[in-house]
Amino acid sequence: MSNPGDPQRSQHDRGYYGAGWSQPAPPAGAPQQPGGAYGGPQQYGGPQQSGVPYGAPQGGPYRGPQYGGSAPAPRPPRTPADPRRAFAPGASVTNTAGALIAVVSIVLVEFVSGLVGLLGASFVVHPFASYGAGGSLVGGFVSGVFATPFPFYAGAFLALAFLTPVDRRSPLPTVLLRAVLAGAAGTIALALVGVFTGTFSAVRSGGAQLLIDVVTRPLQSGVPFTLMLIATSTAAWLWLGRPRGGRRAPGAPGTPGTVRPADAVPPATVQPSSQQGQAGQPGAQGAQVPPYAPPQPPSNPWGGPAPR
Repeated sequence: MSNPGDPQRSQHDRGYYGAGWSQPAPPAGAPQQPGGAYGGPQQYGGPQQSGVPYGAPQGGPYRGPQYGGSAPAPRPPRTPADPRRAFAPGASVTNTAGALIAVVSIVLVEFVSGLVGLLGASFVVHPFASYGAGGSLVGGFVSGVFATPFPFYAGAFLALAFLTPVDRRSPLPTVLLRAVLAGAAGTIALALVGVFTGTFSAVRSGGAQLLIDVVTRPLQSGVPFTLMLIATSTAAWLWLGRPRGGRRAPGAPGTPGTVRPADAVPPATVQPSSQQGQAGQPGAQGAQVPPYAPPQPPSNPWGGPAPR
């Protein structure tokens, strides 16, 4: 047998053990790369696993660095937020749903209340007629229900969705505290908008208008909105905590009768043989299987003596 690094080996040996039929043999003392000579295909009968370097353990996946890089460090597990804390930063579908239920409920209450007032005033004044400073009943309705309290809606929604969520795992006092904090965030949003509107009004009406837009009007609208937000957040908390899917089918997981007691004995998976105790009894169910008897060799396999 010739040495794989011997340049005098035959052409047949180079084609069989090397990378190809037309490549020359490696010089004497050249390092052997994995997969045959000069990094070519693997030798016949060698390991042919894709993505596993030569010499890696075959019992599991290769986890070492590849192509000179380093393996990324695993991320630490994320600790769940405490459901009893007032602030629980984070975003999720459940938090967004709770915020929508709470804020949209306030908008619906304001819409119904403003619509009733609009219908009552329309018996005296035409809804589209201008009065006072040039506004109309419809314009005052849209401004009082949607435009003016919009900063409160936006601030309360962002607070409930990302900072003080209506979490169904939280107790009711924590949910009420979070609703108060969300109402405070909405009131602060009204005050920030009042800084800009009061600045332009103060140029014409004096500095008192800035105080009105920054302090009194935000508190006048924010206090009743916060009380309504407490009620709507409680309704959202009850809605998110109710079971989903309606009535469950009989035998579904979680229905009564599907949980086995802790001391229950599971049924036997291997039935005892029915041969014992049923042999010789008339009317026994099932066919009786005879016991296994190994075959006996013949007494004279070569036959008798030849006749003379």
